[in-house]
Amino acid sequence: MERVLLFGLSALCCLGAIFCARAKESATLITFIPVTGQKDLEFREGDNPCKVLKKYCKSIPVQQDSCFSQLHPHVIKHLTTSWETINTKLKVSEDFFIDCQPLTIDIAADQLHVTSSNSSAVIDEMLTLLRKALQRDVQALQLFNAKRNELKLSDEDRLEMYRKAILILPNNLFIVDQLGLSLMYLNEEMKARKLFDNAVRRDLWENPMQRPVSKYVRGLTSKPWHDTANHPFIARLENGIPDMKKELIINLKERPSIFTDEQENLHVGGQWTELRLKSSGQSVFTKQAAFFPKTVQHFQECGQEFISVKISAIQPGTYIRPHTGPTNERLRIHLTILHTGGAKLRVGNEWRTWEEGKAVMFDDSWEHEVMHLGKDIRVVIICDIWHPELPESQRVIH
Repeated sequence: MERVLLFGLSALCCLGAIFCARAKESATLITFIPVTGQKDLEFREGDNPCKVLKKYCKSIPVQQDSCFSQLHPHVIKHLTTSWETINTKLKVSEDFFIDCQPLTIDIAADQLHVTSSNSSAVIDEMLTLLRKALQRDVQALQLFNAKRNELKLSDEDRLEMYRKAILILPNNLFIVDQLGLSLMYLNEEMKARKLFDNAVRRDLWENPMQRPVSKYVRGLTSKPWHDTANHPFIARLENGIPDMKKELIINLKERPSIFTDEQENLHVGGQWTELRLKSSGQSVFTKQAAFFPKTVQHFQECGQEFISVKISAIQPGTYIRPHTGPTNERLRIHLTILHTGGAKLRVGNEWRTWEEGKAVMFDDSWEHEVMHLGKDIRVVIICDIWHPELPESQRVIH
């Protein structure tokens, strides 16, 4: 049983209980939170948790806003601990996980995106997979994860899917993150930030700006930007950038078709293309890497193991929207091959730019985005390494 402090009083959260050990007279009682010195906060079958919480805060001699802001995250954590059993017994909407205010999105005509004619069917199919996952169907969750990046949903449809998905799997890191990003993409950043803050307060993550969506390893040193000087192999790679640049320019001119469009539907405007030189989990470089022999040589001789290596090119006018990487087990390096200026990268709350011939290093499990306001193509080689503090036994590609 967890003890929490509520406006100077002690509150005991009876987490995970459907019918708590402390029995109630009503047969419709689902769960409750005992609050020392105050009446219990009870949830009964058919209740809307937001309405119950607001009513409760009005009924006790404490400032209502303070009561709600302190209790709300604990209520979310309390109810989602036993979500499989109680979610059908309550009337919950997605605003419960944000601020308990109705979620209405006003979209100007010039902001509307084309909606696929079969988007409803696609969303229903994806939600069906999540309902199966709720029943411990591991294959259903794997299939959802495999399909999610293939979807070409409009921002409106994306929000529609994830506002329903969170009601099925409210503790799934990817779903919580995607609901927040869907809100951000539709200019509802304040609601997104509130969702992320609540997620931290119920222990899904430790920082609302660092949100790995697949695997979160606690205890690793965490910061958005890392100093390249602490990693000698990076200087060795920087010495090879002139060779890498020559090979890149030749291939951009003679073999442009080997560069393919980014597939995760993360950018708007401009163009974002990539070429994978070493895939995650593979010990050898790809066939296309044969067009970059000196580049490969520099990577092989720098004295560092890499999880993956790829070339990433963005054209002027490209905006890569805020997103986070899958795990905090890795760190990411950008070797700047071509950049005449105008492109910038935000990781966490700090914006930086690239300098041709130099590298930047960051943790991509922190929220990041890219804007290219310059006049020429920007090309970096992206390479991932294991977080230095991650034990060797845990260095496994998922």
